[in-house]
Amino acid sequence: MSTIFNNRRAVLAVAAAATIGLAAVIAAPSHAAPVEYVKICSLYGAGFFYIPGTDTCSNANQIMTNQFDLARAQTRASTGTAMAASLVAPWLPTGTNYAVSTHWATYDGQHAAGFSGLMRVSGNFVFSGGFSLGLDKGSLTSNSARTQTEFGTAIPAQSWSDVRGLGRAGFMYAW
Repeated sequence: MSTIFNNRRAVLAVAAAATIGLAAVIAAPSHAAPVEYVKICSLYGAGFFYIPGTDTCSNANQIMTNQFDLARAQTRASTGTAMAASLVAPWLPTGTNYAVSTHWATYDGQHAAGFSGLMRVSGNFVFSGGFSLGLDKGSLTSNSARTQTEFGTAIPAQSWSDVRGLGRAGFMYAW
């Protein structure tokens, strides 16, 4: 019986020593320097911060505006490419005076329709013209500058839908 009593006494002594050691570690003051996750940049005013690892001072709203501007420029370029591809000139068969052509094109998710025509003015002299319409449509949701509200997290988003036009005209003389 005394062996069991001595084993319990040893276990209690080890548990007490571990508890005292843990309490000492928790109670000891930390001498580590605080970590600065976002370094504030007051060079341009309130709301600016340094991009981590650089000396570049930026603003979250400016980053978000740049994201939207880049997305908008990309969809405009894609719409312009689709419009140019849809603006195909028809050919004028021998013995005819008029030709009309319509085409549909898409590029990178943007769509356009083109209408073009030819008209023989006299003999070997031909007038050509065309017009293309494109739908510049897109949206972007940004993860920058999120705002916490009572209903949850508000994430900035922007969408757009514009009709754009492209035209051309010219003369051709063939011999």
